[in-house]
Amino acid sequence: MHSETTKQSDEQMQKLDMLGVSVFHLEHLFLQEVCTSTGNPLSRDSKIHEIENLRGPPGVIRNKGTNTVCPIDGKEGAAYVHCLQGEDHVGEATQMLSYSWNYTIGDIVDTLSDYCLQNKLNPKRTYIWMCCLCVNQHRVVQKSTQQKSGMVPTAKVDFFAIFGERVKKIGHLLAMMAPWNAPVYITRVWCIFEIFTAHITDGCKIDIVMPPKEKLSLEQDVVDTGGGVNALYETLCNTKVEKANASVDSDRLAILGQVKSDVGYSVLNNLVNDLLRGWIQGVLTQLVRARENTNNMDYVCFCTQIGKILLHNGENDSAMELHQNALTICETVLGKNHERTADTHSDIGAVLYKMGDCEGALSKYKEALDIRLSRFDKNHCDVALAYNDMGLVLNDMGDYEGALTKYNEALAIQKSVLGEEHKEVATSYNNLGIVLGSMGDYAGSLEKHKEALAILMSALGKNHPRVAFAYNGIGSALHGLGEYEGALRKHKQALAIRLLALGKNHSLVASSCINIGSALSSMGDYEGALSNYEEALAIKLSALGKNHPDVATTYVNIGRVLDEMGNYEGALAKYEEGLAIGLSALGKNHPFVAITYNSIGDVLCAKADYERALAKHKEALAIQLSALGKNHPGVAGSYSCIGTVLQLMGDYEGALTEYEKALAISLSALGKNHPNVAAAYDNIGAVLAFMGNHSGALLKFEESLAIWEPLLGADHPNTKDCLEWIEDSKKELQKQSLVPELLHGKSLD
Repeated sequence: MHSETTKQSDEQMQKLDMLGVSVFHLEHLFLQEVCTSTGNPLSRDSKIHEIENLRGPPGVIRNKGTNTVCPIDGKEGAAYVHCLQGEDHVGEATQMLSYSWNYTIGDIVDTLSDYCLQNKLNPKRTYIWMCCLCVNQHRVVQKSTQQKSGMVPTAKVDFFAIFGERVKKIGHLLAMMAPWNAPVYITRVWCIFEIFTAHITDGCKIDIVMPPKEKLSLEQDVVDTGGGVNALYETLCNTKVEKANASVDSDRLAILGQVKSDVGYSVLNNLVNDLLRGWIQGVLTQLVRARENTNNMDYVCFCTQIGKILLHNGENDSAMELHQNALTICETVLGKNHERTADTHSDIGAVLYKMGDCEGALSKYKEALDIRLSRFDKNHCDVALAYNDMGLVLNDMGDYEGALTKYNEALAIQKSVLGEEHKEVATSYNNLGIVLGSMGDYAGSLEKHKEALAILMSALGKNHPRVAFAYNGIGSALHGLGEYEGALRKHKQALAIRLLALGKNHSLVASSCINIGSALSSMGDYEGALSNYEEALAIKLSALGKNHPDVATTYVNIGRVLDEMGNYEGALAKYEEGLAIGLSALGKNHPFVAITYNSIGDVLCAKADYERALAKHKEALAIQLSALGKNHPGVAGSYSCIGTVLQLMGDYEGALTEYEKALAISLSALGKNHPNVAAAYDNIGAVLAFMGNHSGALLKFEESLAIWEPLLGADHPNTKDCLEWIEDSKKELQKQSLVPELLHGKSLD
């Protein structure tokens, strides 16, 4: 009998602990109690910690229950919720509100009222569990006082278990973000912990909400420039629970300690970042949907701004849909030859480029150019912009001469209109430097990047983020020249600028880490390279989310350095992670997928799994032929990979055929003095040597040396390797007594 009574009592206690305050009560009674309270003047704009300061005398919340016996412990002093009666005011909690005590009561009430309105909920039957109203604040103050005085010890609390049980029972969390452009929420350790716990609790629904006035402010930002929304992405995607604060420091330390030991900071941070990223994308989509039946330029503005934001964050398909909508309206309202229509063609081109459809992107950029040429003088800056866009795509397509032409046309216009020292002129110099680097003209590339650097430092100052781009360009050119120490210094200068200007969690900081890792890898410092790549991955996971294409690229970078270290299983695992993201985010026919197949093939080849390696390289080749065309340098790379596998399988004739295909493409696309051409000669020379054709091998190695030595110098490893192969070939020929005839009487050194 006694146990049955105890059981009923426990069940009753649990029900009391799960009571919530109705939204109706908050709107009409609690808000009135706040605004009419005696003592310190309070209003809708008062924050929760002002309404109830737990370090001072009782406020509105504690006063409500001062003379009421708590139904849970039978002592005087009850929680606010336990002072309410009637189902219009109190009932079993339907939602839990996760919020900060720094929020104003007006914002909280408005948010909950709007939530009911938007979801067609009855405010009288929507009961909110809020810690300030549903936890007995009398006991909180008493316990804190006793712990400070040493009357009771500070007990260890399992926050996951206690909070998780409450979240599970209620089953629905409302996480409140305010203000929208700098949410207090993600600076509070309790808030971050609450949304994370809800996320990992099976069956718990999470809705992220904000006050109506914040929605309007966000909407206006999109109409204006969208800059604040882009900044919001940066803010929301850099949650750091270890840096968050709490009103009670012992709570902060206890929560952080448990998070660190149970799941780790990075796991929690990345999960919360993904949730918040999804929320802002949902908000932006709602803003568009609310206007999608209006054929006006406000809707075009929304589509354009939000499309660019989504594209930046890897949402290519959603971005394409919005830009297509904008184009349809522009053509209908403004006409097919309007400059705004040209801008929209350009926006679509940018999406196609990200999706790997270079032909489609080039076509769209050409449409934009044609419209601008018909509307503006040929020396207009918008015309230069179109040339730059086309140059970018042509460079990726392997049409380096075409890219060079477009970038030079853009440069000429910018110099004429803006002057020699304008920052946009520097951008064109950087673009030219990139193409020259792709062409193997590293000295020319270095010169262009240095010109860009001089202009940018003069125009913007030495610590501007755009200066970092010039340093990176110089670093890449030095890398191509084999000056790895110099490259490393330049990439570190770029990193220092970005850390100062952008903070350590920015995606461009991750890019600098990758550049540094690349230089270290070329120097043979694989551990250092791996450390930098892993740092880049951590930043990108936080800033961009686990499914972003840039994250996939970083996994591939890590895989390559593990491959260099001989950790083939580790490399394969990273390549597979990158491939999975690439297939999901970009589709099975994207050039990145082909690159990853080739990387996987290289590892399988190193493991002597030649059949599977060959299959992967052939998959890569098929994608590249379809996406890039038969004369692209990337296609040549796949032919070389196939040739390598065939050579190791002993099929020298087959290998020679593949290497010769690679050489023909490289000569056509890159010119006779490009490093890729030298590498192709080396490959052909090597297989000829295996076939016993040392005279043919010698000729190929000499052609290779004629490229490597002027390009990289006599002391570069590639040059030295080539000289060694030449000597080996000569020795083999000497054994066969064929050298004098071959060399027309030249003596051997």
